[in-house]
Amino acid sequence: MLSAIVRWSLARPRLIAAAALLLFIYGCVVLTNAKFDVFPEFVPAQAEIQTEAPGLTAEQVEQLVTRPVEQAVNGAAGVATVRSDSIQGISIVSVTFAEGSEPYRARQVVAEALGEVTTSLPAGVQPPKVSPLTSSTMDLLKIGFTSDTLSPMQLRDLVQWTVRPRLLAAAGVARATVFGGEVRRFEVRVRPDDLAARNLSLSDMVAAVRASTGVSGGGFIDTPQQRILIEARGQALSAADIAAAPVSSAPDGAPVRIGDVADVSFAPAPAIGDAVIMGKPGVLIGLSSQYGANTLDATRSVEAALAELKPALDAQGVKVEANLHRPANFISAALGGIAEDLVIGAVLIAVVLLLFMGNLRTVLVSFVSIPLSLLTAVIVLNALGWTINTMTLGGLAVALGVVVDDAVIDVENIVRRLRVSGDRPVAEVVLAAALEVRAPVIYATLVVALILVPVLMLGGLQGAFFSPLAASFILATAASLAVAIVITPPLCLLLLANTRLPDEPKLITRAKAWHGTVLVRAAGRPVLAVTAAVLATILTTAGLVLFNSELLPSFREGHFVLAVAGPPGTSMSVMRRYGEGITHDLLAIPGVQSAEQQIGRASGGEDTWGVERSEFHVELKPKLSGKDQDRIQAAIHETLDRYPGLETEVMTFLGDRIGESLSGETAALAVGVYGADLDTLDRTAAEIAAVMEKVPGAIDVKVQTPPSTPVVRVDLDLPSLARYGLSPAEVLDAVQTAYQGAVAAQVYQESRALDIAVTTPPEIRQDPEAVGELLIRSGSGVVTPLKSVARVYLTEGRTSVSHEGGRQRQVITTNPSPGDVQRVTRAVQTAIAQQVQLPPGVYVDYAGTAAGTQAAQRQLLFNVAVAIIAVVAVLLVTFGDGRAVGLILASVPFALVGGVAAVALTGASLSLGSLVGFVTLFGVAARNAILLISHLEHLIGVEGRDWSLETLAQATRERVTPILMTALVTALGVLPLAIQTGQAGREIQGPMAIVILGGLITSTIASLIVLPTLVWRFGRSPPSDHSNTRTAQLPG
Repeated sequence: MLSAIVRWSLARPRLIAAAALLLFIYGCVVLTNAKFDVFPEFVPAQAEIQTEAPGLTAEQVEQLVTRPVEQAVNGAAGVATVRSDSIQGISIVSVTFAEGSEPYRARQVVAEALGEVTTSLPAGVQPPKVSPLTSSTMDLLKIGFTSDTLSPMQLRDLVQWTVRPRLLAAAGVARATVFGGEVRRFEVRVRPDDLAARNLSLSDMVAAVRASTGVSGGGFIDTPQQRILIEARGQALSAADIAAAPVSSAPDGAPVRIGDVADVSFAPAPAIGDAVIMGKPGVLIGLSSQYGANTLDATRSVEAALAELKPALDAQGVKVEANLHRPANFISAALGGIAEDLVIGAVLIAVVLLLFMGNLRTVLVSFVSIPLSLLTAVIVLNALGWTINTMTLGGLAVALGVVVDDAVIDVENIVRRLRVSGDRPVAEVVLAAALEVRAPVIYATLVVALILVPVLMLGGLQGAFFSPLAASFILATAASLAVAIVITPPLCLLLLANTRLPDEPKLITRAKAWHGTVLVRAAGRPVLAVTAAVLATILTTAGLVLFNSELLPSFREGHFVLAVAGPPGTSMSVMRRYGEGITHDLLAIPGVQSAEQQIGRASGGEDTWGVERSEFHVELKPKLSGKDQDRIQAAIHETLDRYPGLETEVMTFLGDRIGESLSGETAALAVGVYGADLDTLDRTAAEIAAVMEKVPGAIDVKVQTPPSTPVVRVDLDLPSLARYGLSPAEVLDAVQTAYQGAVAAQVYQESRALDIAVTTPPEIRQDPEAVGELLIRSGSGVVTPLKSVARVYLTEGRTSVSHEGGRQRQVITTNPSPGDVQRVTRAVQTAIAQQVQLPPGVYVDYAGTAAGTQAAQRQLLFNVAVAIIAVVAVLLVTFGDGRAVGLILASVPFALVGGVAAVALTGASLSLGSLVGFVTLFGVAARNAILLISHLEHLIGVEGRDWSLETLAQATRERVTPILMTALVTALGVLPLAIQTGQAGREIQGPMAIVILGGLITSTIASLIVLPTLVWRFGRSPPSDHSNTRTAQLPG
């Protein structure tokens, strides 16, 4: 079949050349229109359920809201994990689905499971809402607004009702959350004395407000000719309208209006969050991208919408900070850097081809395989719906060597045969030369693909990152094989038919002569040469256990996320003052471009934080080196250390998101403590945290949910309630109205929906000691202070309650440096096992990047073992002889020696990227070994050469050019990645490139010296076999 394909293409060289040109043009069009992102989607399908429960404490939210929601979704199809956080006023349940789940279907499953929960929740609790699907990185843009002319309420109105709807309508935006400013609402502030004088209760006021703002349809009238609608209007729409509404009647029959017993005006709603922009109070809007959206396109769409609003904002004195966090900067830098590396590598490859081949036409034939193969891979990736990201581009960069090697083997063999062809027709020579190497190349390519399949089959976070790299590599090598079969021979016929081919370059001739001398000496002392290779392999492989290992390195995003928390109970105004000071210090660090603080949480946001916690986003100036970013990170740590009363943590944004996907926490290592009693969990967590703080390298150790916050507790006395004729609901509603504010209704003003809340004056709500003096009125008119029917006292309560899998948990986190995570994790596990006595019913687990690294390494090693078995099977089919297979596998480990040495010399950690580099080296070395032994067998079995050292030397000599070219081409393809290790977009591929660069040195030695020596030592004269349909067997 191969022969027929090659014959068909050689019969139509111009048609094939035109088709190749069309493929190139189409590939360029696809590449131009493809979706680009910095990384593939690495977070599995998730759904987040938010349930607002105004006025409820964290423990009440846990019992009354979170547990029913968890029970509803735990049995849903495809659910992998369920985590939750309950804080004052809100429950957030995060559902992660099994790998491979379709995200939209998964979200629908959750929504259906929540159907029955809504009716069972307590009164006043809002229906659960499932948040929109967002991308893995989630953040699209953070934009800050400040003004010296608008009040905080006016600024919030402008952002909430003008800016937010326009940005939310931009293509690719899933969610827009707003922090800061003052949320406008109508407040009906009851005057307690006037209320008591008129014998009214707070519930009477709530009912009066609700009645004054009611809306109902008027119906319609049917006449013989038409239907006429009836529209009834009378809703109170202003403060004056609300104040004029009646509450009751006085004894003399005069109406008692709301304004007679309360003040009605605009006022800010109780704040759950705030924002500090560049050191000034302001409003922050955070935009999240839709699942699968193109981040670059979505960012440009938002910025275009913001540009439309800019004149109106400027006219009102609003300053816009549009780049507080712009992930598109990292994407552009990363993709641009790797694309630049590919271009540089391609240019260097062209130079190498010219040096080795000495003829522009042969260089052109070989070089044309690069864009055709890579663009074919891009076409397939795009058809599968994958993005073009740093991982797919990294796979294409690594594949350059194999891509060029396929063409070089063909071209070099065709050129070598043409030089000695005499008067034979060129087409006949090209056909014979192409078919001569085709079968071995196919088997060699299959082996390389099999070796990369274990990477393709990785699951979880690791698979999400590295599967695209393996897929693009395999696609590029498969495409290069097709190009070598269908396109390279016709191009050789077109370009080389009437061309005088120059002699082999002197550089190559000298290299072959030197190699021949070395090979003869090594073959003369085979035991010494083989022993040296074996010892080097054993020693360097043993050194692998000494390296620090890591899952993924730190990313050079040019952006840091700072988690800053005050003691439980810290007020928002205190956190704002801290934020202004910290922001001022951060902006003074050279290289910092902007900084913003978001305090607490936003309505509809994903965070479950009280006002004592905040998050800073620090954007760096563009094009900073990795060392500069490390310096700035150290300066940020020093800045935060000057605020000893705060708990702080410094992360990169992607590190934050990766940590959350692995453990539900943002830290690199999370120790979960599980049990049934929260007080016991608190004590155990505090003990574990104290032990962890003593472990060298454990940075930013903290308990994620501090155990206590100040709470005024109201314990109702049921007998006293009965004496006064009060029900528990009446008392609880009164307390909520007085201190939380009871939202009685909403009114609509143009596009704005404004709450109307009944509450008490601010001075009453600012004194904890006055809670017991709150007057409660019964339905029969009896008025009594709260303290007469309840025990009111100041105590401590919980800031939050965390669950995983329905179990209560406490979490202790730490953030070791990326290369130190494995060591610190082992040390923490040992310290806890030796120094902490866990109470009965309490147990711990460990999550984060360390656990992910171990799981990924185990899975990769298992997959590689299976792949090696498959490779052995392919080799047995190829050669039909176990000895040839043994010789190939024996020579391959030496190829890895250089990779181990490269890791040691550069001081790098053994990351998953490094392991992928070793897998790639294994494939390249196996490919070279297959082609060498196949060529030796061709010389003996087909061309009738004798088994001798001269024949072995000739077979090896004729493979010197393609092996050296492949090594140099691969090295030059990944060299820019290795040089730029640690820069944006090269964080993962850099360590992989370092391993490949070092390994190519020993791989080349293994192919040209070690393997021939093994063959000479353990080979025998083969049987006569001149079949051209199967390679001869290595003698046995």
